[in-house]
Amino acid sequence: MIVAPIVVVGLVVAGVIGFLNSPDSAAVGDCLQVTEFKYNGDEPTKIDCNDQNANVKIAVKLDDSSSECPTGDYDSYSVSGRGDYKLCLMINAHEGDCFANVTSDTAGYKRVPCTDPTAEIEFLKIVTGQADEAACQGLKYDGAVKYSEPATTMCAVAKGGASA
Repeated sequence: MIVAPIVVVGLVVAGVIGFLNSPDSAAVGDCLQVTEFKYNGDEPTKIDCNDQNANVKIAVKLDDSSSECPTGDYDSYSVSGRGDYKLCLMINAHEGDCFANVTSDTAGYKRVPCTDPTAEIEFLKIVTGQADEAACQGLKYDGAVKYSEPATTMCAVAKGGASA
């Protein structure tokens, strides 16, 4: 009977696809879609960095879930137990991008049009090779997001959806 081998092949293909889309297979420079930043929240999904839903990028991957991320404004995702690791995450933004949910304790960042009333932050300037708020000099900005690895400064302005 041919049905059994087809089912087994289907399960193997589904397993491989699941692994390739999981953070377990992710490397530095890959992007994820994080819907919740909380313990026991939904598992992030590895997606193309150009996807509208790719809200974070892996800046550093540590071999131990209890290790500390480098100096900076990183979010993190940890897996404990067999094969444990920690991902240090930076927001996946480009100059002119706006995001909602940046002030939420748990909701994943959401890229939105800058005219959207839920927009909380707009990234005016992104400087690579420097993790220093001085990179924002000369701009009318409200704050900077800084990462030491890779050295990056993101100069931002608050939008209407940001709570004071």
